[in-house]
Amino acid sequence: MNTISFGGIKISNLNFQEAVEEIKNSLQKGQKNYVVTPNAAHFYLLRKDREFREAYGHAGLVLADGMSIIFASRMIGTPLKERCSGADLFGVVCGLGASLNKNIFILGGEKGSDQIAKKKLQMEHENIQINTYSPPFGFEKSENETKKIITLINKTASDILFVCSGSPKSEKWLYGNFSHLNITMAFSFGNALNIYAGTKMRAPVWMQKAGLEWLFRLWQEPGRLWKRYLFSNTFFIYLCINEFFKKRGKK
Repeated sequence: MNTISFGGIKISNLNFQEAVEEIKNSLQKGQKNYVVTPNAAHFYLLRKDREFREAYGHAGLVLADGMSIIFASRMIGTPLKERCSGADLFGVVCGLGASLNKNIFILGGEKGSDQIAKKKLQMEHENIQINTYSPPFGFEKSENETKKIITLINKTASDILFVCSGSPKSEKWLYGNFSHLNITMAFSFGNALNIYAGTKMRAPVWMQKAGLEWLFRLWQEPGRLWKRYLFSNTFFIYLCINEFFKKRGKK
């Protein structure tokens, strides 16, 4: 598979439909792997978190979630084909799972979004098999809770797992426990579940295309997100400039 290196991370260079086909092939062949979806904020975390970097390094697919990464790849002369966001992929992968008779498990969710999503998916896909669990805060640090979750997922004979608990928590939990899970594919999709369920609004399409989805989220949760975006966006700009001159120096 063609990949593009950016900020020390290899990103899968696929358009949306190609990404869906890769996922479909893995499910049909029983190829065990997991998917991560980086945005600009992740690169700041990746720089200082070794376990987070290792989680990325072992992922089967690394799909660009943020338009800022697409813009950056074009700027440095190694353009990625298309954005493949978790918010867009979530419903599509669930539909794919239903068509292939694969059991689905959703781990995570705020304000009952896991149950809302389950009911919505059952209305959209008549024969979908889906289980959910919304773990308590700090579950990733609890050995007993982790064992409980692994047992629950394996007991339901799930093929597809969505971990929707935010970054880097979701990716690190997947990386640390993936070998104990009897699943085929797992997805770290962050806020995708809440958006699908409607418990959180997604930015208007024009903001998504302009790479301003982060600004919409900041407007929604300024107290929680202002510091994250201040540091992460500043670092991402630095990273883009550094990558540009690095590529230019190789010519």
